[in-house]
Amino acid sequence: MLIGGLLLAVLLLLADQWIAAIAVALFSVFMAYWTSPLRSGPHVPLAEARTQGPGTAIILWAPGNPLSARLQAAIRGPRQEVAWVNVFRDPHAQELLTAHGGTGALPLVLLGEQTIANATAGMLLDLQEAEQRRRTEGGDVGER
Repeated sequence: MLIGGLLLAVLLLLADQWIAAIAVALFSVFMAYWTSPLRSGPHVPLAEARTQGPGTAIILWAPGNPLSARLQAAIRGPRQEVAWVNVFRDPHAQELLTAHGGTGALPLVLLGEQTIANATAGMLLDLQEAEQRRRTEGGDVGER
């Protein structure tokens, strides 16, 4: 993407289209960064994410995946019990993702026994609420 964008920018420069060349060059650099597996973002190794509390949702995501980016933008802050696992940085997460349909399933949410492919913020919040209710009801039954 970067090479193609920069080649197009050079062609635009040769045609004396300076503004378009600059815009294309900036856009291609941004998109190369955004889609790069090297882009940093929230990441917890899958093995560590599985050891977190029982109410923690594990979200498998990938840089450049639009649904993952949308979910990251919607679910921010410490109020959410989530562990973000970058599948490009964790081979075990890649294996798990492959078992659930590959990159077409991103973002993949795991919470308790539930798994949701192509998860949205609403789906995640509903799943967390249901898991919280299940744990609360299970605790009440054990106390009786």
